[in-house]
Amino acid sequence: MKNEYKRLSNLVQIQGGGQKEVFIADHPDIGKVIFKKIYPKDDSIERSKREVLAVSLLNSTNIPKIYFHNCDEANPNPLWIIEEYVSGENLRKIIQGGKLFSLTEICEFLDVMLDITILSEQNNLVHRDIKPDNIMLDDTGKFWLLDFGISRHLDLESITDSNSPFGVFTLGYASSEQFRNLKKEIDIRSDLFSIGVVVYEMIKGENFYIKDTNNDVYRIIKKLENSSLPTLRISGDSQFQLSAFIRLLGDHRRYRRPRNAIEGKEIYLAIKSTLNL
Repeated sequence: MKNEYKRLSNLVQIQGGGQKEVFIADHPDIGKVIFKKIYPKDDSIERSKREVLAVSLLNSTNIPKIYFHNCDEANPNPLWIIEEYVSGENLRKIIQGGKLFSLTEICEFLDVMLDITILSEQNNLVHRDIKPDNIMLDDTGKFWLLDFGISRHLDLESITDSNSPFGVFTLGYASSEQFRNLKKEIDIRSDLFSIGVVVYEMIKGENFYIKDTNNDVYRIIKKLENSSLPTLRISGDSQFQLSAFIRLLGDHRRYRRPRNAIEGKEIYLAIKSTLNL
């Protein structure tokens, strides 16, 4: 296992630069896999170790498995991970291609993502980077959540400096408590917020918080802190119940969102029965 990466062949680089390189490769026993090489810098090793731990704890069929890694070494250089290959496209490319998702597809997405939040909460985890770039739609129509590289393990010491005015986040998808680095307020509701933003984008083809801001950081932050997602008109949602639920998830006020992942799933299931699927 220590030298498992040496058994890989036909490496094709799909991401490079900085401190991480990503390849598609062939493994003699598994077939096609994803191979990641991470070069030590700042907190990269510890974050990679926590990513492996997160995937192991959740053990979800909608999260790519990690087959091999050298994260258990004292000072790996480089650190490498071999994980499950998912054949398909990420949501970013699909949305940019002009696809607007149907009600059935939106429900399939919510079924997957809300189940993952329940698993995450049970394991004291917050993904913290749910966005179209980290979601795959495979060739069979199945949704996958990727990249737990900045996941927060609530029962472990935080890696991010508590005195920093900003935490780790992706602008336009992170809740205000997350990007303001309010650690005591970061819990599964931060992921629920991101899910709401992504669902809105799947339906409208645009990120509400980034739209009409000219990508101005301060305008986006102001919008995130003061505005909730608008009401959506969704075919098959004649009672506007699903639209109200998406607004609830993406509410800029943390206390207005579902209190936990199970409550979020319960509200969603009650609404689902009103939809014309």
